[in-house]
Amino acid sequence: CLPTVLHQTAWGQFLWVIRTDPGLDDEIKKELVNVLDEAGALVKKDDDGKEHALTYVIGSNVNYIVSNSTTLSPSARPFDVRGMLSDALSKPQFIFAGNAESMQMLFDEISSQRVVQDVFLWTRLDADDGLNVAYMEYIQSQAIRYFLPDRYEREIMMEIPAEKLRSNSQQSKNETLKKSDGVEENHKLIKNTYTPPQWTYWCAQLNIDWFLTDPSDDPDHKNGTVFPVVHANVCVTPGVTVAMRGTFDPLNVPRLDHDKIISHLRPKGGSICKRTGLSYFDPKEINLNKKEAEDDGSCFHMATGGIAAIRSRTPTSAGMLGVNPDANQLGSVRLQPKLTPFMWQSMKKDFRVLNKDLLGTNAYFAEHVYDIAEENARGQCTKGHSCKSSSKDLLQQYVDLKRGMEGGFDVNDG
Repeated sequence: CLPTVLHQTAWGQFLWVIRTDPGLDDEIKKELVNVLDEAGALVKKDDDGKEHALTYVIGSNVNYIVSNSTTLSPSARPFDVRGMLSDALSKPQFIFAGNAESMQMLFDEISSQRVVQDVFLWTRLDADDGLNVAYMEYIQSQAIRYFLPDRYEREIMMEIPAEKLRSNSQQSKNETLKKSDGVEENHKLIKNTYTPPQWTYWCAQLNIDWFLTDPSDDPDHKNGTVFPVVHANVCVTPGVTVAMRGTFDPLNVPRLDHDKIISHLRPKGGSICKRTGLSYFDPKEINLNKKEAEDDGSCFHMATGGIAAIRSRTPTSAGMLGVNPDANQLGSVRLQPKLTPFMWQSMKKDFRVLNKDLLGTNAYFAEHVYDIAEENARGQCTKGHSCKSSSKDLLQQYVDLKRGMEGGFDVNDG
């Protein structure tokens, strides 16, 4: 994830909080902090020479960006920025990297009266995934569009075509326009009363899956393999974002598994997040170089405009789903052979993931894959982590293979 975060076009305009186990091995912890420090990820200096934290490394198993099935500590308040900072400040020995003074200043700032004007965004990124380097800028821009429309670069239309307003609770009976013969007048303009939401979700639609290979068995793919992922109705975890008003109680934002976000939110329209109307702009003013994502009036939006995320499908995956390409992915690259070189180009251009790093990572996994799977198995169902029997079963297969290669059992013919 490191290069995809450091090269964000909005770098410095968000706070990166890296959570790790409080009992992380000291040598690994030291190496992690050194890597961040050498990359310039920890602090920035103002013109007056004062340092401000860009990144915090916190020893905590409390998951503040949670899905509904995640084991949750009774004291945790999901999506609560103030709660996360307060908890970290109460245990300064577990702030492994970052400026505690800056954290206190941030806590004081967002606990003040100005919070009324604030919008908080939580974006999830696991350590083995990555985001398009323009993703955070895009999400911030869309948050302004929906939550702070007066500050957006375009003005919402006060009247819109009738067919654009979805038939939900936002429509009053007199807004359903009919001709005398019962045919809807799609070209009729109707009033559009836009009210910003109290909260909303975003997720990525177009993604790349990177898979491991064994360099000794597959010398043509020593840097792994890539396959496309296109989801119209399911969110992948990298890039899932929740935004909410500073005055809104975070506990009232629905906790949703990533694969249930769209199916739960879209049918309910905008009423559950207290929004009305559509963020709709004059088509004549559309910038062809910046196509606006269409608003469907719900409390969910899909990030559009290109490949948004990359997932590494390895035994580091908590869910252990899709650690091998599926039939749809294999069929896509077979039918569209130009997809593969396009995705490799995107890895470098849009994610800043270099081939030399892929070669090293793939070789490391090939050597240590069974040990990595065993550690993943040990972490399943522990505090703050996912708990799926299917994941444990798949990881156990790796562990059994490792033990078998070490002479843990014999296989006899017949």
